[in-house]
Amino acid sequence: IVLILMVITFIACIGFAHEQYKKTAYYQVTRNSYSRVKYDKGKHGEYQAYKRLRHLENQGGRFLFNTYIPKWDGGMTEIDMLLICPKGLFVFESKNYSGRIFGHEKQTYWTQTFRSGKRRKSHKQPFYNPIMQNAFHIKCLRRVVGNRVPIWSCIVFSDKCTLKKLNIGNGVTVVRSRHLANAVNRIYSEANDILSKAEVDEMFKYLYPFTQYGADIKEQHIKNIQRRYK
Repeated sequence: IVLILMVITFIACIGFAHEQYKKTAYYQVTRNSYSRVKYDKGKHGEYQAYKRLRHLENQGGRFLFNTYIPKWDGGMTEIDMLLICPKGLFVFESKNYSGRIFGHEKQTYWTQTFRSGKRRKSHKQPFYNPIMQNAFHIKCLRRVVGNRVPIWSCIVFSDKCTLKKLNIGNGVTVVRSRHLANAVNRIYSEANDILSKAEVDEMFKYLYPFTQYGADIKEQHIKNIQRRYK
């Protein structure tokens, strides 16, 4: 009987979590299933970042996810998460990595190191500088929204990693997920309101179609990334 009650409780908890998830802006925009978000590494990182910041919806903020912005060459660049709010725009690049992260603001590639194998030797994996990556996202976004609205760049790493020896200048936020809310709240409290509620809603409606591209566009975007960084 105890085992049956435990199973029923577990199923009820899963059902409740699923229903709560379907009420979030993340689901409303992406329509990603609860199971996909739970088991897809990239989607899970995006959703965790959103959960850290969803309180800003009560302060006039609205979120978009996987926003595909046109590039100069006719291709697309993808913004993981975008916050439209009275302060302006926050552009988030999510990195759901583990291990230790090393990097410099002006280095083209950063390094992820982690232990692997029976002898626990250190393994190094380079990845494209997320600051440069997000700067390009913002440059493309500027062509769409203009120069009037302030835009902040935020790089969000998983809590599973350790940020080591990062040399970051002013104007960019690089944090682990657990520190994201504090970092954004600090900017939010210091910045002036630029957009009215009506303007926030208008920009949301304007940018929302950029999140609704079909699978063919998304697949081509992934192929372009793989070809560029292989």
